[in-house]
Amino acid sequence: MSKKPTQLDPRIRRTLHVIRDALIFLMNEKGFDHVTVRDITERAEINRATFYLHFQDKHDLLEKIVNELMHEFMNAFQLPSGFEVGDFYMDADEPPPSFIRQFEHIAQYAPFYKVMLGPNGLPGFAMRMENIIRDSLYQRSTIAQPHDRHLTIPRDMIIRYSTSAHLGLIMYWLEKDMPYTPVYMATQLKRLHLLGPTNVNGVIHSQAGKNDDAGV
Repeated sequence: MSKKPTQLDPRIRRTLHVIRDALIFLMNEKGFDHVTVRDITERAEINRATFYLHFQDKHDLLEKIVNELMHEFMNAFQLPSGFEVGDFYMDADEPPPSFIRQFEHIAQYAPFYKVMLGPNGLPGFAMRMENIIRDSLYQRSTIAQPHDRHLTIPRDMIIRYSTSAHLGLIMYWLEKDMPYTPVYMATQLKRLHLLGPTNVNGVIHSQAGKNDDAGV
């Protein structure tokens, strides 16, 4: 799991995928603490020698899976060269490629993320995702407004709020078995980032209408 798939022999790649899928299935079934190497090899239909050829134990396997997919998740956030803040704010219904890539990545490895963010997942995993999201949003925030004195709310509070909402939407999507496309989810995420929950609920427009009707 530690090597890039393009560097692996196709047979080895298939074996590693089978082992990964076996661990994820078993974690979902009974939790990581109760999974044994024997369980994994039986589920993957490989012998123990094959398992130990690639991994020291189940902890090494899980660590390699997590590190690899977290690296891919982090890469999905990368801003394009020459990124301009105005490109993000121009159209609330035009999601940035990085948002789309995030949801495409989550969709590709949905069984993994469902388990890891669920009750049988690895403690601290959600925090690792939050750290990646927070660092990315902080980078975007400082590009948009590098001077803290011009902010109406402390930057740390803005980033913490945005990070929680960002991860919460990903978790919602997984919990609902991904009924929407990555592009649709990326669009809604951008709208929430730009407009906020009150605006997208129509509360402000509704109140303005009431005030107009009342002659305020």
